[in-house]
Parts: sequence; C-alpha cells; structure tokens
Amino acid sequence: MKKTLEHRNIPELLAPAGNSEKLRIALAYGADAVYLAGKQFGLRKSAENFSNIDIEKAVKYANLKGKKVYVVLNGFLHASDMAQLPQFLDVLESIQPHGLIISDFGVMSLAKSRTTIPLHVSTQASVTNEFTAQYWKEAGASRIIVARELSIPECEHIKKQSGIEVEVFIHGAMCASYSGKCVISNYTAGRDSNRGGCIQSCRHTFDVVDTDTENIDYSTHIMNAKDLNTISLIPKLIEAGIDSLKIEGRMKSNMYLANTVTQYRNVLDNHVSPQEGDAALQQVSNRSFTPAFFENTQNNQTINTDFNGYNKSVSFIGTVKAIKDKKIMLVNVKSDFSITDTLELQSPKGRIQKFVPTSIQNMNEEFIHHTKGHKLVQIPFVDAASTLSIIRKNHG
Repeated sequence: MKKTLEHRNIPELLAPAGNSEKLRIALAYGADAVYLAGKQFGLRKSAENFSNIDIEKAVKYANLKGKKVYVVLNGFLHASDMAQLPQFLDVLESIQPHGLIISDFGVMSLAKSRTTIPLHVSTQASVTNEFTAQYWKEAGASRIIVARELSIPECEHIKKQSGIEVEVFIHGAMCASYSGKCVISNYTAGRDSNRGGCIQSCRHTFDVVDTDTENIDYSTHIMNAKDLNTISLIPKLIEAGIDSLKIEGRMKSNMYLANTVTQYRNVLDNHVSPQEGDAALQQVSNRSFTPAFFENTQNNQTINTDFNGYNKSVSFIGTVKAIKDKKIMLVNVKSDFSITDTLELQSPKGRIQKFVPTSIQNMNEEFIHHTKGHKLVQIPFVDAASTLSIIRKNHG
C-alpha cells in the first residue's frame, strides 16, 4: 500500500550561510542544516565566508542545536590551488563538519584519503544519470547534488537506481550556464567563475547590432534567468524521496534568508499551504520566478528578457541584535527608517507583527527622528521579538 505524504520521510531543509550571523538565522528560522565556505576553495569569493576558527565555532553551535554544517570545496582547482588544500583538509578533519561539498574528482580523492568526513558531490559536477551517480558513489561519495537541469522524475530515477542520497536546489538564483559551469567572466573580466570569481555577466543587457550599419537595433537580457521557486512542488519532491532541499543565496540578505527558510519549513511541516508560502516568497526581492526544469519547462519561461528591476513589496530594514529587559531592541540597520514609519517584525517563532517605532536612540543615547543604514540604534521592544528577528517595511 502506497504511503501518504504525511507518513513519508520529510527531506532535510538546507540553507546558505554567508557568515556566522546568517548561520544562526538559518537555523533559528527552521533549517536542518547549512552550507558555508572557508576563505578558499569555494565559489563565492565575494561572500564574507568563514575562517578556520569560525568553521569550528559553527560546527559546535550546530551540534548543540542538533543541526548540521556542510563545507563547500566546490571550486575547480588548478595545481597551485591543490598545493594548499591538504592543510585545509587536515583542519576540517579535526573540526568534523557533517559533510564536504566537492566538484572536482581530484579534490574528492584527496579528501577521501585525508578525512573521515562524508563527501557530497556538488551540482557543479553535472550529475545527470544513475551511472555517473554510481561512479561517484564508488569513489566515496555519500550524496549527489544533482545537476539543475533535471526533472523530478529524473532525480527520483537516479536515487532509485544508484541508492545514493540525492539533494536538489529548490530556490534562489539560477545560472544560464550548464549547472553553473560558466566562463563568460573569464573572457570579459579575467575572473574565473569556476574558482569563485563570477561577475554575473549573464545578468547584463546585451546589444543586438546590425552588422551592415553597426547600429544597435535594441538591447535585451538574453541570458537573465528567472529565480527558482519550487514551493508548489514540495509534495512531489517528498513523493520522489529526495533527501535534501537546498536554498541558494550565501550573499543574499538576512531578510531573504529568514523569509525563504520560514516558508519552505512551514510547507514541509504542513503549517501553511504551498500557495500561502508562495505568496510570502513573492514579497521579497526576485527576478520573477520559475520552477525551471523540474517540470520540463525548457523554454522562454525560464528567462526574463524584459527585466526592468527586481520584484518586491517588502524591503529589509534591519536585524535585531539584542534585547534589553524586554524594553529595548538593539537593531543593526540596513535601510533608512523614521519614528513614524509603519514597520513589520518577523520573528523566528513565525509571527509577523506590525509596529511603529515611536522613538529611535543612537548609541550615544541621543533621541533621533530618522536613521540611515549601516547604524546601530535602539527602538522600543515589540511583543514576540527575539534576537535575530527581522525588521522590514511593507510597500504593498
């Protein structure tokens, strides 16, 4: 007899952690695990990333919460990079994160020989069939993060045929190249996309030029992929037996992280419907959404050629850093606000509460009417607020 969704195993919800605060936010809002990078060997050089000491603290923190930390080593390393890798692997072996995410077979081989940490194959490796999955499994991998170009039935087929854990990306920015392997930045900016230097050339407008007259006929976003959003497909992903659902966005805001983790957590736990979760996801900055290839929509539905700016109805105001005696909230401000603005507080407990700050104090205890971004300020406590609550402004 076929199991109902309610009785199937709920997959792991995996979130990005661009820094230590984002790690705490991801776990507080409902992620089961986070992925992060050290100062080398990842694909997000512009992210804050983690020192060796930071990684150790992150793993200890996650262990206390019963959660997991995966470290990305997903760059395609040249010989000069490989010379520095053994020492980092030895550090990771002493820290014991819960997995290493790897694209390159040489890195996999070295990690297998120097660590006892579970090894996950990155989506950058472009695993698209069960034979490749089996090859990596025999090489020591315990999980495959499959290529982004696969449909749900193809992901299910790989899992059933290879018997290896399968992880998929479910939300966030998409890349116009094949599973992220792009070299446009190499040619246009001298920065290697596959060693963390991508400048997102695909997001730019490109001119269409008449070769006879050399006049520009028009400009368009020919490679500007829409953002991935699969919240409506969560029941199908559970039915397919997918082991881990991965959110993209190590360089995105605290608000994006808190909101995205919350909505997928709520749908996974049957607290809200996929439709309700999707409505909340639509509020936060996006390039418009697509389910991409999960339902075989390989056509212009995945590209936003008419991009005129990000869609959003809420903006990120700041993060609650501390609470004093349930009277004052210390806020790290990212965007301007004043004492008369109507704001919203989103807490890890799931509540969203409207409030007007009524007073603002700077760190010299001076009362001010307005504050700019990149400041620490104090405002009156809001019920249900806690450390890591997100303050935002709704423009809808």
